[in-house]
Amino acid sequence: MQNIGHYAQSIVEQFSSILNIPISITDKDGLVIGSTDINRIGSHHIVTTEVTRSGKMMFFTKEQTANLVNVLPGIATPLRFQQETVGVLGLIGDPATVERYAQFVQSHIEMLLMENFRSKTVASEMETMRYFFKRLTSYQENADFISIGSYCDMHGFTLGIPRRCILLDLQTSIDQTRYIQQNRTFKQEEQELYVCLKNLFNTNDQDFVVPLFKGQWLILLSDQPAERTTLIKRLEFVSDKLRSFLDNREIVSKFLFSYSNPSSSIDGILKAYEQCRKALEIANRHHLQSSIVSIDDWDLLAHGVEEILLPAQWTLDTHITKLMNHVNGPVLIDSFLVYCDEKMNMSQAARKLYIHRNTLLYRLQQLQEILSIDLNSFKQCTLLYLAIKQHEHFKEIILDEE
Repeated sequence: MQNIGHYAQSIVEQFSSILNIPISITDKDGLVIGSTDINRIGSHHIVTTEVTRSGKMMFFTKEQTANLVNVLPGIATPLRFQQETVGVLGLIGDPATVERYAQFVQSHIEMLLMENFRSKTVASEMETMRYFFKRLTSYQENADFISIGSYCDMHGFTLGIPRRCILLDLQTSIDQTRYIQQNRTFKQEEQELYVCLKNLFNTNDQDFVVPLFKGQWLILLSDQPAERTTLIKRLEFVSDKLRSFLDNREIVSKFLFSYSNPSSSIDGILKAYEQCRKALEIANRHHLQSSIVSIDDWDLLAHGVEEILLPAQWTLDTHITKLMNHVNGPVLIDSFLVYCDEKMNMSQAARKLYIHRNTLLYRLQQLQEILSIDLNSFKQCTLLYLAIKQHEHFKEIILDEE
């Protein structure tokens, strides 16, 4: 049953100020929980039982109420929620005068009851989804599979179904982080966004939308298109709808989707989520223009070369330090990186550096002598390129340039 006690007084004050008539609200047991006359709050209203039993609007004239305690002239009408009477609305005054307002106020209050119920239901569902995924993230491959399986069944999450992770990074004016960190109820804008994403993505009961943190939303899609082009078209359609949703609410935002390949195991889903998260991180850091990125996209992977784990990192760092300590070190390093970026084409790299081809050749020979590296070896050049990109000094330079 819906409880209206905690906001009955605010409703009374709102409508009495607009209509300029006294109003009261009682709960289904006859207790006055909202009244223009605050002295009546907490008192018992004897006609509530009669109105609740009849389920109809009742009129009370001055003559009828003359000998009744705590009953004033006016109209009393039941307030219903899901076909159950949860209280009684009283409009005080000449019944012929206040009757015109009765249906309007009654309908509005019942609508508020329904909206409040929906809001609580959505917020509860969001909290459940967030906790459910948090529980999944604590799963380990060697954990009690029966226990985690029962937990998934309880939430209607069928194991063994291939699911594709789609991660939405939504940078909006909605302050989501504070609410999640303090474990408070989700704001109205977040609830509306949750419902919007469910409508856009959920095609069956095995699709899930999970509110995460810092504006990120995870979609676990079971009805995933087999063809990548089909998936991209669907995400483009979703992007258009999401943009319209945000614009209509005047929410300032930019957003980015990343998606993974399907996986049917919990461990696979968690790895896919982590890959999607990393993809968004790289895409945001390098300001990629596309609003949809894939975890296995070569362009995206190329932007993340500085994060690849390399063998013998200490030895490679020693080489870089030796190069940096050389009087021409910075120039040699810059020339080498451009040479690699230009597909090891000497002429193109020289044009990019605005130097003569022979000057570039001399620099590369100098670098080769300092490090004893074979610059004709693709593998050795690749290793040095990655080592430079991963070196802390050059990471800072790259971030400054961005």
